[in-house]
Amino acid sequence: MYRSLLSAGLLAIALHVSAQSTVHQVVVLNEGYYDYFNGGGQLVPVSLGSYDPATGSYQTMATITGPRFGSDVLVDGGSIYVAADDRVLRYDADTYVQTGEVMVDGIRKLAVWDDQLLITRGELGGLPHYFEVRDKATLELLYAITPADGLVHACEDVVVQGDKAYLAVGNAFEWGAFVGQVGVVDLSTGVLESSIDLGPEATNPEKLMLHEGDIVAFCNTDFTHSSISRVGLAGQNVTYTSLVAANSGCGASTKVTANGKVYFMEYAQGELARFDLSSGAVADTLAGTPAVYGLLEDPVNGLLYATTTDFLTSGELHVMDLEGTILSTVAVGVAPGNMALDIRLSTGVADMTQASWSLFPNPVVEQLTVSGAKVGEVLRVLDATGRLVLTQQVSDVRTEITVGQLTAGVYSVVAEGRTPLRFVRQ
Repeated sequence: MYRSLLSAGLLAIALHVSAQSTVHQVVVLNEGYYDYFNGGGQLVPVSLGSYDPATGSYQTMATITGPRFGSDVLVDGGSIYVAADDRVLRYDADTYVQTGEVMVDGIRKLAVWDDQLLITRGELGGLPHYFEVRDKATLELLYAITPADGLVHACEDVVVQGDKAYLAVGNAFEWGAFVGQVGVVDLSTGVLESSIDLGPEATNPEKLMLHEGDIVAFCNTDFTHSSISRVGLAGQNVTYTSLVAANSGCGASTKVTANGKVYFMEYAQGELARFDLSSGAVADTLAGTPAVYGLLEDPVNGLLYATTTDFLTSGELHVMDLEGTILSTVAVGVAPGNMALDIRLSTGVADMTQASWSLFPNPVVEQLTVSGAKVGEVLRVLDATGRLVLTQQVSDVRTEITVGQLTAGVYSVVAEGRTPLRFVRQ
């Protein structure tokens, strides 16, 4: 416990003095638990949570009923986009109020280009198309690339560089018929420009990463082993493909900008390993690291966020340094497979004022204390739908707000010119 608190404190200091950017929150998408095998249905719903790096605390901010699982989460400006089974949902990044939803069968991964939301798709039995583009604000369909246009297989990941989208084309929903391709979409024209064949040892690409103007693909092949391919985009050629791990899984790989290495789950050993993109070979294994389910780089603070789960009842988020040492751990939801950083610009002195604006205890039962607000400021308490439920004027450096009459749930305290503070009424 001491180590966790110390690490959270040091991280808070690091964020506090950052000249440009800070990690406001780590958004965690918990897949929940759907009982496919015994016919029990949705035993644990999909949920969305927020980890605060400054305090080391985690809160569940939204429960998503209906989808069997979640497959991706993305933060863009003031919005959070969630891909969940058969739909895409949008939430306000401060209040977590849902601001949009549209049905998209077989939705897999998300990316943003300009004012557009890019969506990959895949499903057992096939779909009419596997890539579509929607208006980011309205979620209306703008166009799709169909099999007649040349995209005939299910896709997984999508990344954007310039005005091009790169798709991980794997046909992963047709067992035994996996392919390995990177589809290139010209986003300015909406046309599938080309398809790069990764070769026989790089089928079923699951994660795409950008590195020095190239694409790096982490591939699950036929799930008996994993491989990493580097693709030169200028010549659209495969520079190398290296076998990196016995056995394969989903979601546990990320490129670290600071050292040019891909961190990935070595399933045969149950530990993280590192692949050097310069040499094209596995560099080392980080002995003692947990068997992670999700993995995300924090380039602002030089950290990793990794998740573990039993897939049935629990999940944890670990803050790690780049050598794999766990700095702190917090409980989250069940099957936390995807995370996204909410990075915001620092404004120097103004941020010092923001940092002194806080509330406790959280969760709360009866009395909520708000600290750091100025005398005379008006505090407003909003529920999860954005409805005003309480108003109180600040009369001291610490203001008590009675919240015992509110129903259990997530609320926000807002004041003009300040970042909203979320709390949970138990």
